[in-house]
Amino acid sequence: MSTTSASNPDGPGQNARSIDELDELIALARMITYARYAAQDVELVSATHWLDLALKAVTREIGDVAETGLPDLALSVDVFNLHRH
Repeated sequence: MSTTSASNPDGPGQNARSIDELDELIALARMITYARYAAQDVELVSATHWLDLALKAVTREIGDVAETGLPDLALSVDVFNLHRH
């Protein structure tokens, strides 16, 4: 999923691809958040722990994508973080 992989060539289409990747990562983070709250509701402590770790990794990846020169997407990441809490 990393935006620095060899499969992501530098070029004019890089920003469009980064926007698509960010959308996918945000959708994944929302699904993980939903699953985490569901696990928390039924007191699945181990599942909640692993979903927390997954959410942290995805959130870190979202930050990496947003820092690739797409300043208008940084606001989207901040709004996403506000909705998580």
